Amino acid sequence: MSTPIVVTHPSALAHDGLRQIFSKSRFRPVRIALTLDEGLEAHLRSLSSCIWLIGVERFVSTTLELVQRVVTTAPGVKAVILAAYQSPDDLLAALKAGACGFVCQDIPGDRLIKSLELIALGGMVVHPQVSWGQTAGGKIQTNDELKDGRALEADSGQHLSRHSYSGFYRALPGVATEPSDKSQNGDVARDLSRREMLILRTLMEGESNKGIALRLVITESTVKVHMKAIMRKLRLQNRTQAAIWARDHSSELAPCFRQS
Repeated sequence: MSTPIVVTHPSALAHDGLRQIFSKSRFRPVRIALTLDEGLEAHLRSLSSCIWLIGVERFVSTTLELVQRVVTTAPGVKAVILAAYQSPDDLLAALKAGACGFVCQDIPGDRLIKSLELIALGGMVVHPQVSWGQTAGGKIQTNDELKDGRALEADSGQHLSRHSYSGFYRALPGVATEPSDKSQNGDVARDLSRREMLILRTLMEGESNKGIALRLVITESTVKVHMKAIMRKLRLQNRTQAAIWARDHSSELAPCFRQS
């Protein structure tokens, strides 16, 4: 299932590189421009769901206001900041404005795609090269002050966890994290019912509970029951993790997929 992506980046030199990266991904069609003009903003609003990748030097107030306006009036838009320079204050400002991700511009192309895939599934991603020092308001602790994976607390009330996904994500609320011991769920597919496997497939394709219910001709409440069972069996915490587990274990689920 392809996901539309719109890119605004002030460097025309970066446009060809981004097009090449996205040409081998699920993110198509691709529209890239220097800035978000009225026509492109109208296009964003016309999409039920899409990724908007915003290239900036720093996350300044004008970008903040633009992100706030777009995500407020177009809830299907998932804004992601691609910054040349960043600080904890920039990060928190972006998340408060409604961004779903904040990554630095030296991120490798494959990691950028993986980050956007997580965001498309409903997660939130921050590239790990953010410096987690004290903010101006003194509300974020340094990593050295944390023990046993305790959360970083921002003045927005959000928690920034030290867990990671595949070694390069800082996990924020809703971000999928890979289990530390794959043996815990490596063979669990055999414990899943066929219905649960079908739900995992539709979840991997980005369906909501309502969409899953319509496709499988069951009620949304039944979907929720199955989702709870899936989370328990796979030892996962949220639907984003479940979708990524299904993608990573598609070969184990393939027999069921072929029968559907």
